[in-house]
Amino acid sequence: MITYCPSCHTHFRVHAEQLAARAGQVRCGKCNRVFDALEHLVEEIAPALSVPREHAVMSASTTAAASVPAEAGDVSAEVQEPAIAASRDQEIETNLAGAGMSEAETPEPAQPASIEPWAASGAGPFDFGPIAASDTAKHARRWPWLLGALLLLLVLLAQAAYFYRSTIIVLFPQAKPHALALCAILGCDLPLPRRIKLMSIEASDLQADTTNPNVMVLTATLKNRAIFDQQLPLLELTLTDAQDQPVVRRVLTPSDYLGKAANARAGFAANSEIAIKVFIEGSQVKATGYRLYLFYP
Repeated sequence: MITYCPSCHTHFRVHAEQLAARAGQVRCGKCNRVFDALEHLVEEIAPALSVPREHAVMSASTTAAASVPAEAGDVSAEVQEPAIAASRDQEIETNLAGAGMSEAETPEPAQPASIEPWAASGAGPFDFGPIAASDTAKHARRWPWLLGALLLLLVLLAQAAYFYRSTIIVLFPQAKPHALALCAILGCDLPLPRRIKLMSIEASDLQADTTNPNVMVLTATLKNRAIFDQQLPLLELTLTDAQDQPVVRRVLTPSDYLGKAANARAGFAANSEIAIKVFIEGSQVKATGYRLYLFYP
């Protein structure tokens, strides 16, 4: 049986056991396309048979014998027998030579050109693997998607590193010089960490000034319990009345409770305490209590 590839029209010789192995599915050795060999079978044309020369010689001899005139019948048998024997020997030699030439000139069936690579590689011509195997073109089309996903992942990592740069510096202090150099190029700052849960007010008090009763003095001790430096917090002071209702509220910045000469960029040192003292004008405020909180904006 002969089938052909519908893509490149290469013809192949197949056998019934080869088609039964994959339900007729084969792979073209030239273009690698998988197709149904049963749907593309073609009729195998047998080579034209030439007339054997022995029949032609015998026919010619019969014709020559028939054309001998009747009057030659009186030739003696002794004269005719050597001639007939020589004629027969010549006919046999001619037939043998014709048979040899016929065998030499008989063309062998052409083999498909695509079989040679398979023979060199040691694989059979119909060892085409699983039918569901993806083509090379499908694998090639996946590369743009993989490259795009990789670029998006890199952008996501860069954004996370930018927004959590302070945390990264805390976890990896050796990266701080590189982060400062990168922020100098990008025009960003490198703020100190803000962990309000690691900040506490160890002690606080609000009393009237002994020299000026119209002025109240707030004293407090702030502590940074973290093992790393933090940004200085803001203080919220709320004055309350006898019913513990807010009368006035004020937010104190680091320059308010440390003075304008304080360097807020230096931050709050790790495992350290700061004592603050703030004077508040309270002549018009009838306050009997207060509340003090730490927070970050």
